[in-house]
Amino acid sequence: MIRTRGRACTGKRRHDTEDQAEDHRQRLIAQGGVRLTTYRCRNRACLGWHVGHLPKPRT
Repeated sequence: MIRTRGRACTGKRRHDTEDQAEDHRQRLIAQGGVRLTTYRCRNRACLGWHVGHLPKPRT
């Protein structure tokens, strides 16, 4: 289980649009980032877009 309640967006870069977040994701991948995705923030104070890691596959 991933516990994110209370952490909100602290330490995350907020993007106004999905395209901006996708551009950032592509730059991170070019620098060696792996398994990254863009997602809409559920925090009502933010409602922006973020780049985050995909969950690890189950083994």
